[in-house]
Amino acid sequence: MTDTTAKLDLNTFLSDGAPNDSGLIVKAPWKIAALFLAVFAILGYFLCDYAIQSRKLEMVGELQKRLDVSASGKAQVMGTWLAGEIENANRIADNDLFQLFTTEINLVGGGKLPASLSEQLPYMQNAFSNFVNQTGLIGAYLIGKDGRAYLASGDAPALTDAQRSTAQAQYEKTEITFSPLRASETGLVFDFILPIHAAQSDPGSSKLDTVGVLLVTVPASEPLAELLNAPLYNNQPDMTRLYQKVDGKFYELFPLKPPYIAAKEESQLMPGAIGFQEISRENGESLYSSGALVPNTSFVVFQQISSSEALAPLRTYALFVIGLAVSFLIIVFTILVVIWLILKGQNARALAHQYKEFAAQINAQRRLLGSINNTIDELIGLTDPEGRYIYANPSLARIADYPLRAIPGKTDRDLFGDKAARELAEHDRKAIATEQTVNAFVEIETVDGIRILRVAKSRFVNEDGAFLGIVTVSSDITDYVKFQRRKEEMDRKAMTVLSQMLEANDPYLSDHSVRMAQLSNHISVEMGLPPEVIKIINTGAHLSQIGKISIPREIREKEVRLTEKEQKVMQKHVLIAEKILANADVEQEVLDAVTQINEHLDGSGYPRGLTGDEIDMPARILGMADILIARISPRSYRDSISVDEALRVFKNNPEKYDPEVVDAMLRFFETEIGANFKANIEKSKKT
Repeated sequence: MTDTTAKLDLNTFLSDGAPNDSGLIVKAPWKIAALFLAVFAILGYFLCDYAIQSRKLEMVGELQKRLDVSASGKAQVMGTWLAGEIENANRIADNDLFQLFTTEINLVGGGKLPASLSEQLPYMQNAFSNFVNQTGLIGAYLIGKDGRAYLASGDAPALTDAQRSTAQAQYEKTEITFSPLRASETGLVFDFILPIHAAQSDPGSSKLDTVGVLLVTVPASEPLAELLNAPLYNNQPDMTRLYQKVDGKFYELFPLKPPYIAAKEESQLMPGAIGFQEISRENGESLYSSGALVPNTSFVVFQQISSSEALAPLRTYALFVIGLAVSFLIIVFTILVVIWLILKGQNARALAHQYKEFAAQINAQRRLLGSINNTIDELIGLTDPEGRYIYANPSLARIADYPLRAIPGKTDRDLFGDKAARELAEHDRKAIATEQTVNAFVEIETVDGIRILRVAKSRFVNEDGAFLGIVTVSSDITDYVKFQRRKEEMDRKAMTVLSQMLEANDPYLSDHSVRMAQLSNHISVEMGLPPEVIKIINTGAHLSQIGKISIPREIREKEVRLTEKEQKVMQKHVLIAEKILANADVEQEVLDAVTQINEHLDGSGYPRGLTGDEIDMPARILGMADILIARISPRSYRDSISVDEALRVFKNNPEKYDPEVVDAMLRFFETEIGANFKANIEKSKKT
């Protein structure tokens, strides 16, 4: 520390007058001191308890959110796995030849099969077995209304009465039925049963003619084990446990450990409750638990963590708060003793001596603060008006790789190089000019590579307001920035996978999001929007179709124009997307962009009929890009239009479409890049 920073006039905080020794304080000092200490002790107890309980509530709230997100994420992964198994089964269930064969068997009923069908049996049996072998299933069966298995894959286990009864009941249902998990010699398995519709059924009909059911037996141990053992992104000590819900009770599943299914119900879980709860186990251990139900199944994923591990930071916090309170009481007691010693003397010279001792104690505390300053991780430096260092703490010396004693007199250029020095000098000028603290992020080169610092610079003045230099306090946030970048990359990849999954299941959406993102980015650049807004637009484009994953396939792929009722169902994809993205904790700006894509300036859009400035700019750009890409793509019930025709629609309807966005789109298509983009998309629609 320099002499300038060390010389503080402590006497200005003290009274010049001698205390009056005629009062109660002098006559009964220990009683007064004890009363003050008792009051402060009681107040400190309640404040400590309030602070600790508040911190606990905050930690439990954060824990609940984390467990809810983790359980929901793993439940969605399990749902995706089940959807994939169903998609594999649909390959044979939706096969025209297989549907025709099943229809003919259904017409025969329970009687003897005619020669024409009997001749087809070997071929169908071979195709059935190949399907099971290729998809890694345990067995598959084609079951008639009478419970008879007309086809069974090779080496398939014999059907049980329960399987036959469940299969027969499927004729009265339209949705797919999942059976509970059961233990087998090779591990956990389950069945799912889906209806096979007549070959002549109308796919657009709300009620299809079921002519047979396909029962598929799926091995579940390895996929479930991978789910339970999947590492968490935040490296938290959470446990993932899988249960099967039967009659409102929970039975734990052990995918790789016989007997695979717990014989007894989990008595510690509240019947039917899967929300966030605290569980007390028989051994006295307490757990925090949050569950998520896998849609359309009896499977429940619970994310749990030991209360002792979850609240471990609370113990440290409690010790800190209590230590702080005790320190405060000690300081108060010390002050009371000093005051008593000061008031006890009636001599002015003795009083001045006591004041001197008190000032010495404060100086010792100042030295203690200086010692703390030398040990903290933050980089602290003081430079004079010419930019030469007057003081630097050890943390700054370590990152600069300079001896601490050699830093005074050096400049930022000497310590961090030309590039960093120019940036830091610019921030110094701003702090001097604005007389405000300037915050910034700066990259510096060190022996350990590039480090990212969060820098705060403030003017340092004396008691007369004279400018003495710049105080710089910096924090090394390199690890945090790298973590955030990795997290953003993981989120981007996850969202891209979801978008590609939807497009893979809908031929009309193939490459739709990619082209929409490309066109939106070009328009944004043409309008000169900042990078952070372009990032929101790009993310929104890739997530724009995600809500359609819950729209019935027969509506998404209908080959004629949708009815008014079907259009209302289709329009619900926006609200579905909003719910999915809100649960995924997507940024609010991206969420608004996705949910406002279908809004128009005149209020004729959906789902909320927003008008004018209520619609954000990212949504206006994405909405027009979505319309253009969709309209140039042909549909069975309408012809496609050219890019120029679509642009004319935008120009002729300024009440619906933002003229600024229209002008930017026109300017883009007039560029060489825009012309190539236009040629490519118009060429692709013809093929």
